[in-house]
Amino acid sequence: MKKFIITTESGSDLSEELIERYDIYIVPMHLSLGDRTIDDGSVPVEEIFQFYEKTNILPKTSGSTPEDYRYVFEKIVKKYPGAQIINIAYSAVTSVSYNSCRIAAEAFPNVHLVDSKNVSAGLTAIVVATAQFIEENPDVSPQDVITFVEEIRERTHFSFLPQSLSYLRAGGRVSNVQFLGASVLKILPTIVLKDGYLVASKKYRGSFQRSIKKMVLDFLNDYDIEPGTVTVGGTPRLSESDVANAITELSSHNFPNPKIFEAGAVIASHGGPGAFGLVGIEKKKGKD
Repeated sequence: MKKFIITTESGSDLSEELIERYDIYIVPMHLSLGDRTIDDGSVPVEEIFQFYEKTNILPKTSGSTPEDYRYVFEKIVKKYPGAQIINIAYSAVTSVSYNSCRIAAEAFPNVHLVDSKNVSAGLTAIVVATAQFIEENPDVSPQDVITFVEEIRERTHFSFLPQSLSYLRAGGRVSNVQFLGASVLKILPTIVLKDGYLVASKKYRGSFQRSIKKMVLDFLNDYDIEPGTVTVGGTPRLSESDVANAITELSSHNFPNPKIFEAGAVIASHGGPGAFGLVGIEKKKGKD
């Protein structure tokens, strides 16, 4: 019998390999394509892009419902009676998912909630670190696990660089004036997670390839990243050469062989096609 089971939302963009490796249960988030509502992950992200290009209507994302959580929790309880369920939630300030989980958890005394304050590959990093922590410390309590998540989420940094601001403009995250100014001046802003919110950060001028290189350099200068925790990737249509260039830049600064991720529909609906993402976990203060 397993003592702990981790659950999280589909917006974590966990790969099938990681889901299977750590026996993680995924609760679906949702997307609306016009009048059609689907589960996140049920269609290729490319279909999301094609819908926007054909209709000029941005797909709308929505969080998991209490019923989504109840279904998953009941499945876990049936398979693993007595297991402690740790739900590491998609950033609570960006989605109703956390509140939906709280409602569903009222009927399950063995469910414990914690806000990751992160999304996509940033949430993946936190989930995987937590699963490893549990494996290495099998006798920990649920509160110990929650405390671990609350600590490591503050050291987990996720930045992404969209190739275009059109999706952010369509979603109301940038104004028409900002969009036009950035387009004319060839300025690309990074989007980062701050206290769970997606906010604009450093801006780069020039080509997308040059901006990726500068973003990687700034990321490594801003944070004292733990070796082995770096992840790169992005949304579909990000070129292999852009990923390869980022890996080369990281390797030149003694961060070889980063993990690779592909973002799903939830974050792609904000960042658009070909966005580049970078994740790393900062060292604990005082650690060499």
